[in-house]
Amino acid sequence: MKKLFAKLALFASISILLAMPLRAFAIFDQCITPEDKENFIVTIMEEPFGSADMYKERKDGDKTIFKVVECCRVTAKFKDGTVGTELLAGKCGGGEIKDENIQYTFEQVMAIMSKGGTTMIQGYISVIYTWAASLVGLIAVTVIIFSGIQIAMSGGDTQAVESGKNRIIKSISGLAVLFLSGLILYTINPNFFAK
Repeated sequence: MKKLFAKLALFASISILLAMPLRAFAIFDQCITPEDKENFIVTIMEEPFGSADMYKERKDGDKTIFKVVECCRVTAKFKDGTVGTELLAGKCGGGEIKDENIQYTFEQVMAIMSKGGTTMIQGYISVIYTWAASLVGLIAVTVIIFSGIQIAMSGGDTQAVESGKNRIIKSISGLAVLFLSGLILYTINPNFFAK
């Protein structure tokens, strides 16, 4: 009789674990709360553009209309082939953990939440622009630094000095175009850069 109760208890606990595979193990908050699912259009970006800290939360009065959140997608694959997925708040580096019964995989994703379709489009443009502007600015400054070092180390070689000057001028021109694109976006919609 004890073995029967032990088997029933084991069966019941396995059934609960399979029904809600990761909630039993989750020690982190959910990335997307039920309130978020009810109030926002939620899109998961599989390949995040940088960190969610780069992107500003947009508000209309005191209500949030757009936000970006970093999530860790945890997938549990059980020995019997059952798979469960949960989005948890926070960062994870990716990778796998294998147990004899369960295999966990961790992926970094980004959740973009918006109140409406046009706000979502504006948010996507903002996310892509912010990421691209950061990348272009970093590359331009790096090129300026290395070109300055090339000019300093040229030892009077006019071809090396001329090459360094041309790269510096092109990098500064790229930064000017980047600034002007931001100015155009701000002119079209002043809320584009607003928090």
